[in-house]
Amino acid sequence: MTNKTHHPFKTSNMPLPMRVFFSMTTLVFKILGAVSPTLAGKLALRLFMTPPKVIIPKREAHIRAEAKLHFITVKNQQISVRIWGEEGHPTVLLSHGWGGRCSQLMGFIKPLVDAGYRVIGFENPAHGDSTGKQANMLDGATILAEVVKQQGPVEAIIAHSFGTGVALLAIDKFGVKTPKLILISAFSGVKFILSVFGELFSLRQSTLDALQSVALERFSHEYNVAWDWQEISPIETIKSCESKLLLIHDEDDHEVPLEEVLPLHNSQPDAQILITSGFGHRKILLNEQVIETSVEFIRDKSPENQ
Repeated sequence: MTNKTHHPFKTSNMPLPMRVFFSMTTLVFKILGAVSPTLAGKLALRLFMTPPKVIIPKREAHIRAEAKLHFITVKNQQISVRIWGEEGHPTVLLSHGWGGRCSQLMGFIKPLVDAGYRVIGFENPAHGDSTGKQANMLDGATILAEVVKQQGPVEAIIAHSFGTGVALLAIDKFGVKTPKLILISAFSGVKFILSVFGELFSLRQSTLDALQSVALERFSHEYNVAWDWQEISPIETIKSCESKLLLIHDEDDHEVPLEEVLPLHNSQPDAQILITSGFGHRKILLNEQVIETSVEFIRDKSPENQ
């Protein structure tokens, strides 16, 4: 177990075009950060909110095709929403990670449908089939709240990584209610995400400070909710959560270390926690123990689990 994160873009196996991109971008930030931290902050914010373009694996094609697909309009973006299972069944909502898509949680879908649930997955802007070029947690929370509003109450939310921050923010800032909440590979602080981003491009602290200031100025009145960087961190938003909680994390997660989820558990000592080993940040979503534990957690109707 280690505090150090490992960047997938800083490996010897990285394709040459990507190595060139990261090298040139790092150089630009080094020069611009010295000349104008504000301009560097604006550029950094744009990059910070731009998810990587990911080719959807073929293994997810069938589960995407089996869903009922429709689009909703939120903040001028067309948001893809997929539904598996029958209308009228209790609903489980999926909240995917950064650069991911709802079908990344495919391992949970069939077991939940077989157990009598309807499963709904939406895709944030610039992810999956949704439109847009940028995304952020506040947009994601706005969208999640709108999906819940349109599709009725949800029995549970299963969230992964970035999606855990989105789900907690929707609960805290937009009044989303759910009896059960499962947070997989969660992080406790937005400052952690910023530090990882800063390390990736070797950003000066002045550039990171400017990024945060630019974001607050740009988005301060856009969401009809007051916010600051600490206020939208999961370690703060989880305080409003009245859901029964299950925290799942892998001790070999090198993108979001195990230490990041422990403050959340300390904040909510009644939460159940499952620690796995050897599955990292993404393979954990296909782990049979994780899937079975999650489904049983949602199905459990005992008084202490309500």
